[in-house]
This record gives sequence, structure tokens and C-alpha cells, in this order.
Amino acid sequence: MIRTKFFASAFNLLLIIGLIFSTGIMSSCKCDRDKKEFDREVSDSKLDSLSFIKVSVSRYEKDLFAIPVDSLKEGLISMQKKYTFFYSPEDLEDPMNIEYMKQYLKDPTILSLYRETMKQYPSLTWLESELTMTFRRIKYLIPSWNVPNVYTYISGGDIEYPVKYADNNLVIALDLFLGEKYPVYKMWGIPQYISNRMTKDYMVVKCATEICRAWLEKNSPAGKTMLDKMIFEGKLLYFTDVTVPDCADSVRIGYNGQQLYWAEKNQGNVWGFFIEKKLLHTTEMRDINKFIGEAPFTSAFSKTSAPRIGRFVGWQIVRAYMSKNKNVTFEQLLKNNNSQEILNKSGYKPEKEE
Repeated sequence: MIRTKFFASAFNLLLIIGLIFSTGIMSSCKCDRDKKEFDREVSDSKLDSLSFIKVSVSRYEKDLFAIPVDSLKEGLISMQKKYTFFYSPEDLEDPMNIEYMKQYLKDPTILSLYRETMKQYPSLTWLESELTMTFRRIKYLIPSWNVPNVYTYISGGDIEYPVKYADNNLVIALDLFLGEKYPVYKMWGIPQYISNRMTKDYMVVKCATEICRAWLEKNSPAGKTMLDKMIFEGKLLYFTDVTVPDCADSVRIGYNGQQLYWAEKNQGNVWGFFIEKKLLHTTEMRDINKFIGEAPFTSAFSKTSAPRIGRFVGWQIVRAYMSKNKNVTFEQLLKNNNSQEILNKSGYKPEKEE
């Protein structure tokens, strides 16, 4: 079991987190189309046998901030069994850990984050309901998958991992879903194209994505070529197609309406560019990151282009593959790490726009 120490220093405003991981123009919402297309994978009527799955979110931040600071150690001891993932009894024997936590609880920025979190998320019944349906779909499609414990907390700015999934625990940093215009994000220097995705709408999709990422990294890790990375990202996005069906495509991939429109309109030209430049089989990470990595746009194209366009194309390839190969199950798709085979059998050949 990987333990996580949630004790923070007031000097850097960040929790000391020991998690180890293997690591508008148009809304363009295709929810109706997606639900019909993905019904062959799992529909609501197929989930009756999984009604026993009901998510209950444990709110670490709420219980933690309810403890009087002058009796912090006693309070932490009393709730340690509920939050074994966050700290061990041995952690509480170190006076420095208690001092770090006191500094964290008194820090003005942390307090501001907590108050805003409680203002925006006084109740998480909506999240429990949505995760319940997502988890039922995952369990139906991957019977060996174990439903995780779900926790929320105040990260203090763990921007790289707003959602963590490890050791059958799903941990959500609510302070990283306070809205694109939340002033602390600007203070932290978060680019607008990142903070645009730090909203409530992205929470469940990010949860599903991290669950899929962990499963793939364990069972079917990506290869080294750009096509390998594209198909890997395409699987992540297709996973959300099936497990979070009531969602706009723009939210799945983190585009605004204009970016999604650009990606859909120009995918033929992008594909032609990949073929012409012989990029599909490159292993140069500098080249791959131009089309897969985070950025406000894709630098090989215009400043109005959609970012992470390689992920979008990989998504369309996986969608086409599953649409054309009706005998392939969801789990078979995830386990297949032969990206060239998936491409060949997808029949993906988008037309160029003049």
C-alpha cells in the first residue's frame, strides 16, 4: 500500500504528497450521437445487475478543518482509520508533521481555498451520483476492475494532478475545480488555456481518464512512436465516450467550441501533414510533444489551431476502429497495443479541406 502524507509547510503552500504513480463558435456536443453509437458497449438497461455499486465520497478537507487546531493530534488520531490512505498512526508520532499540518490549517491561502471550496461544493451528492453511474459502466465493461474509495481534499496547488488514482483510491483536489476565473489560479501563474479546464464540468471526465490511464499503463502501455502515443490518448478519450456518455466532446478533450470546430474541419489536412512529414512512426519526443503535449495551440499550424491535435486524431481513429469492427469488445480494444493494426482496421482516411 502506498501511503500519502498530507502534511504541508506554510512556506510553499503545497501539501507534501508522497503518491507514487506509474506516473464560443459552436458547442459541438455530440451527446445524442455518442449515446446511440456506444450503446453496443453499455447502456443504462445493462447496468441493473450493478445497482449495488453506490459511491460515497469521503470529504477529508471537511473533517480536517473541523478539528480545533489546539487539539489537532487528537483529532487526527480519531479519524485516522477513515483516512488510512492519507496518513498512518506513525506519521502522527512525529511532532514536525503535526507542526506542518498546523501551519497548513492556518495558512491564509489554504483557508481561502477551503472557504471557496465549501462555498462552491457544500454538497457532493451530484458527484456521488455521476461517479456511481460511471463506475457501474466501468465495472460492466471490465469485470476485474475494483471500485475505488473516493476522497476529496484541498491540495494547495498540486496543479499537475487535480485527480489522483492509486492503490484503489481516487483522490480529487476540489481546490483545482473552482472555475477558470478564480483569482488564485492567476496568482499561481496558471495559463488561461489550462485554467479554462479547472471547472466543475471536467471533474468526472478527469476521474474516468485517470482510471483508464492507470489501467492502460499496467495492462497495455503505449509504445514509443507518435502513432502509439496518439492511439493511447485516443483510448483515454474513447473510454470517456463510453463511461461518461452525457458529456460534450469539447469537455472530453478540453477544447472550446472554436477549437473543436477547427479540429473537426481540419483533421483531413492534419492527417495529410502527418503522412507527408512521415511523423506517425517518429520516436523523437520533441516532435511528438508538438502534437500531443499541452499548449495553447498546435505550433506546426496557426495560432488559431486546436492544441493537442494528435490526441484528437488518435481519438477519431479509435472511434472509427470500434465503429467498423463490431466484434471487438471494449476490453479487447484497451488491451490491443498494436497501434498500426488499429489504424489499418479503422479505415480512417479523412478528406482534406481545400
